Amino acid sequence: MPGLLVGGPNVKMQDKCVYPFKEVETAYVDSACSYASNEIAINWNAPLVYLVNAVEALKVEAGYVKP
Repeated sequence: MPGLLVGGPNVKMQDKCVYPFKEVETAYVDSACSYASNEIAINWNAPLVYLVNAVEALKVEAGYVKP
């Protein structure tokens, strides 16, 4: 789903997917077989949604945007 936070680079590459790069910071591929790097977990997305909502609330409180 576009816009959701995913697991990121898969250092151990335990999902048997083919990664074009083997370095730690580039071990990511946007593929269905790469479940370890593309996993969408609620424990990662819930804090992200909370943070975005808190920033929006602070912007309204500070007067940057109108409610």
